[in-house]
Amino acid sequence: MRRISIAAAFVLILVGTLGGLYAAGVFTGGGSSKTAAAASQVSSDQSVWLGVQIAQSTDGPTIAGVIAGSPAEKAGLKRGDVIKAIDGTSVSNVQAVRDALKDKNPGDTVTVSITRNGNAQDVTVTLEAQPEPLAEANPILPELSGITRDELFSHLLGGSFQFTDKDGKSHTASVDLATVTSVDASAKTISVDLNSGGSKQYTISGDVTAVPSDLTQFADGDNVAVISVDGNLRFLVKGAGLGAGFFGGIGGPFFGGKHGSGADGWDGSGREGGLEMPRGRAGGGL
Repeated sequence: MRRISIAAAFVLILVGTLGGLYAAGVFTGGGSSKTAAAASQVSSDQSVWLGVQIAQSTDGPTIAGVIAGSPAEKAGLKRGDVIKAIDGTSVSNVQAVRDALKDKNPGDTVTVSITRNGNAQDVTVTLEAQPEPLAEANPILPELSGITRDELFSHLLGGSFQFTDKDGKSHTASVDLATVTSVDASAKTISVDLNSGGSKQYTISGDVTAVPSDLTQFADGDNVAVISVDGNLRFLVKGAGLGAGFFGGIGGPFFGGKHGSGADGWDGSGREGGLEMPRGRAGGGL
């Protein structure tokens, strides 16, 4: 717990200094519990769009919000509808809904079985292509204005800052922002391409805090932030939405199709999955 608290402090400082390390949600429940929205970041020719926010309630995957003009709104889906099945396949959580849509294409029609106020009914939805992400203004760092959410992470290059301990000794904390190229969970190593150029391999030893702690949950293409102190690795966190939440605001509630990811709330960015997890309690958007 102490290691996580120290790492949290580093991350919060980096939010101010780099302006883009949106990992604070890791320590406030944003990464791992049961309610959230999501924003698809893959291009519209690769994914389909339902246009809802999904929360995992005690009744099952429940629509927490419907986007105006989305396929879901056109079909008549509403906030509070509990999704029970897609095309006859039962779904019990957000990942199951995502899996049911992953091979769909724009123009496909799906039958969404729901309960509304306890009454069962089927709703026919015609899926559409995922809208292109919008470039957003950035009042804090206007130099980054015009960069879309899916591109933002690659523009953040990392950096370092100094701090002193209780005895006045100076230390240097540094952050690497990178994309995973390979993972060997048995050897506890992760290789990355750094946003600032070049590549590195990290060994996740017992004194390193990794979030998530199970390295099998890291995969090629994941965006990560890595914190070292005086050259020693301390903290590694997954989440391609690092940065987009701070600069672009909390992601809109899209739910994507073919390459969905973010099942556990950490893979939120949407390079592979079209999901960016904002602060909140977990879940996903479709």
